[in-house]
Amino acid sequence: MLYPVRKYIMNSLNAVLGKLCKFSNGIYLIKGNFQKTIRWMAGDWMTPNGAAIFGIIFVILTALGFYLGFVYEKLHFCLLLVPVFLLMRMSMNALDGLLAREYKLASVKGELLNEGIDVVGDMVCYGILYFIPGIPKVSLVIYLMLIWAAEFFGILGKSMPGGARRYENFFSGKPDRALWMGLFAITLYFAPQFIKYAGYYFIGLSVLLTLTCILRIKKTIECSHGKKYESYTWVGK
Repeated sequence: MLYPVRKYIMNSLNAVLGKLCKFSNGIYLIKGNFQKTIRWMAGDWMTPNGAAIFGIIFVILTALGFYLGFVYEKLHFCLLLVPVFLLMRMSMNALDGLLAREYKLASVKGELLNEGIDVVGDMVCYGILYFIPGIPKVSLVIYLMLIWAAEFFGILGKSMPGGARRYENFFSGKPDRALWMGLFAITLYFAPQFIKYAGYYFIGLSVLLTLTCILRIKKTIECSHGKKYESYTWVGK
């Protein structure tokens, strides 16, 4: 008796997830246009390794912006620099892959390094908040763990049958996280009392990451069954 009901619920859930997938890839949808927009920054002098090094520098600057802006009252303005540093970090990350393809330098070693820098960079950028008084520790740790999980399931898709790196997300991909955390820094600059609600903020972001994990698992399974990989942008596939 319960089987038809359960099957109906699962089919309905899959249908909803399938439709939302086309419209819920967050900022990743504009990645192609973003790369074209910032290509000038690299000029003829920047290399893929150079972009990666700059990316690491902006990771460190982001962490310092959070810490100094929170801990030292006279340096509170550093919180306003966090969104700038995060934007530059995303720019360097985008240029890294773009330049590697342009110069035909893409390699397994480079891809491993890029994926490692991405996830470790998030831990440094946002993990620094753990050492700031007033930030709820439990909700922050859950948020950081789910970042690892989302990236793990994204990369794992490449090792499965019909493998492809999964980028589907519910507004919680790497650039989306940079946007949310940049807004977090700006909000706390203008309204320091918002720190009382930081735990709820991280819980909300964690819900989005959980949905992202589920979606990437679902798409990886579909791909292993022969479904063609599709990637969506604002201007089409």
